[in-house]
Amino acid sequence: MNRQEKDFFDSPNMITFIITGLLVVLIILSQSFAIQSHLGASDIFRSIINHNSIYLVSLFYFILIKVKFGKRYFDYLNVVMFVFYLLTTFASLFTIFQSFGFDSILNLSFNVLVTLYFGYSFFTNTVVGRDLKLSNSPLAEIKNDQYYYLLMGIIGVSLIVSLISASSFENVVVYLLEAIYKLLFVRYIYLYKEYIDHKELDSEVEEKVKDNKDTVKEEKSEDVKKVRKTRKIKKDDVDKEDK
Repeated sequence: MNRQEKDFFDSPNMITFIITGLLVVLIILSQSFAIQSHLGASDIFRSIINHNSIYLVSLFYFILIKVKFGKRYFDYLNVVMFVFYLLTTFASLFTIFQSFGFDSILNLSFNVLVTLYFGYSFFTNTVVGRDLKLSNSPLAEIKNDQYYYLLMGIIGVSLIVSLISASSFENVVVYLLEAIYKLLFVRYIYLYKEYIDHKELDSEVEEKVKDNKDTVKEEKSEDVKKVRKTRKIKKDDVDKEDK
């Protein structure tokens, strides 16, 4: 990633375009499979709301951050995504009570962790994040790489469990696409956190260089004053001797 980019969403990396394309394919395929299953219109609509809602919100999010409006209100879009993932986490919590199983536990674990990871990465340097002191919270004790690899592991195990229980080819395709989306979304969060860390590091380096320059200037100014004072004393001594 280019550290000199003004904003993260102006970065030349292709991950946001890949995620956008994948989401379009995922939504279209999942709905076409629902139609092929001869579901009624109301059932297909419920499928869109229940199953694809997070993908629809994510699709709008990744489209908007590439246009002027989304760039201007980037932080607000992140709030929307965070709230939506928070609601998804609560929904997965209720799912455990309805159908307790290893798959539902993995799904809840992923939703909880990715919501915390997203909130910590995107809000730490905002006004709200500074007020809440997120940089000093327990979330900061876990490194960016640790969040990333932990979520990668959960996604991998969850995919294996889903594939074992898959009852049709259509389900296999959807599970694979969903896993790829999750992997890319976590990667997106990871890259943003790396960008912020590099930006903070560059700012600290610039501050140190500026402080060093100011210190050098002060030292030079003090040296000049001392030299002038010494010269003045010598001149006064010479004048006294002449008299």
